[in-house]
Amino acid sequence: MKRLIPLLALLLTLLVPGVGWAGVNVNTATASELESLPGIGPSKAAAIVEYRSANGAFKDLSALDAVPGIGPSTLQNIAPHVEFGEGGAAPAADQAQVTSSAPSSAETPAAPASQSGAGININAASAAQLQSLPGIGAAKAQAIVDDRNANGPFASCQDLTRVSGIGQATVANMGSDCRAE
Repeated sequence: MKRLIPLLALLLTLLVPGVGWAGVNVNTATASELESLPGIGPSKAAAIVEYRSANGAFKDLSALDAVPGIGPSTLQNIAPHVEFGEGGAAPAADQAQVTSSAPSSAETPAAPASQSGAGININAASAAQLQSLPGIGAAKAQAIVDDRNANGPFASCQDLTRVSGIGQATVANMGSDCRAE
């Protein structure tokens, strides 16, 4: 009997449409639905929804690479679990596309205004976008937004040291990923 249950589960998965094969449609999923994907927590889910709202539907897996905080490792983890069709019928992109070079600008939605130049504009980025900076997690990103709201814009990335928990080493690690406008 112990052998029969896994076999029945496998048969059910293979024979019943939609069972075990349904992916998360990144073009229609809510943030909480996106959190069911491996490696996608609340901040990455919010960043996907925010980016999708600002730039439109994702065409394929490589287009998700433009979302702050999503990189090749995350793409590889979620590839088998995502769909891109408006109704959820289109299959996810092939794993080989994850390791290919960056998509052309014609294939990728335009970058949000806070990323129009090189790096993340710390004076315009959301907390979710700030988390794509090296050394910045959810708490520090929110602290940056709170400090910016309370004290005004940062004159330079070096000014991030005025935020509790961010020191010289963190700012130095950001390098060209950070900009202040």
